[in-house]
Amino acid sequence: MSFFLLKPHVVGPENNITSPDVIVDRLFIDGTLAPLNRLTHEIWQQVATSETAHAAYGLMALGGGVLILPTIVLGSGTVVAARKAWRLNNLDGHIGKVTLNGTAIAENGLPSTHIESAGISDDTLPRGYLLVHTAGAAQSVELADPVLGRSLTHRVVFEPTKKDRWGDARPIPRYSIGPTQKEIPHFI
Repeated sequence: MSFFLLKPHVVGPENNITSPDVIVDRLFIDGTLAPLNRLTHEIWQQVATSETAHAAYGLMALGGGVLILPTIVLGSGTVVAARKAWRLNNLDGHIGKVTLNGTAIAENGLPSTHIESAGISDDTLPRGYLLVHTAGAAQSVELADPVLGRSLTHRVVFEPTKKDRWGDARPIPRYSIGPTQKEIPHFI
């Protein structure tokens, strides 16, 4: 069984921060179960030039209630989760006003709708589940709460696979074998 250790900094309504470590063992992308090895916190992604990205938000349960966090889903299937989150119960009275990249998240369905789309019938998200709902194409995400005047941002940096950081300065490889009694031939 696979696990992912999600390490969000949960920002409260008075900007107090808690940092729980949360085990994720089920990943859903737009209501479809996905392999857990697609989940990461790594914002630097080495990708092909044709790679795409989609802004998204994730929902996951903890002891204190459901968290909502910005995420980015790459076209290759990788899900890059932010290390920042809010508690959904702090947004209960105004969840319809929260925006994802300037668009109200209610336009694509409220979080309760996405919980149901993952096959969870009683609107209670089980621990260990991370539900990710994608929106438009973007390499950066901003979840904004206009009522409390705060936002969470997240971005991914693409680095082309063909890029060689060393260029002409790449060192010549040598064996590292320690002190010797005689000359060692190199076959490189």
